[in-house]
Amino acid sequence: MRIPIILGMPLNLWLGILLFILIVFQIAVAKKILNVPFQWHRINGYVILLLAIIHGSMGLGLFLGIFTF
Repeated sequence: MRIPIILGMPLNLWLGILLFILIVFQIAVAKKILNVPFQWHRINGYVILLLAIIHGSMGLGLFLGIFTF
């Protein structure tokens, strides 16, 4: 299977960048830097978990040779 290339970079890299942004947002909400309802904090946690699983699976698949660019 092939990992798609978007704007010159693989999808795995874009997912990592998005995951980093969401984790920074999650920390900012937990530290009360951003005033966001708890419901969004919980939803963001589930999205982070899902993206981390996808991102990690793609990275492991690339390492093991299951995926290619």
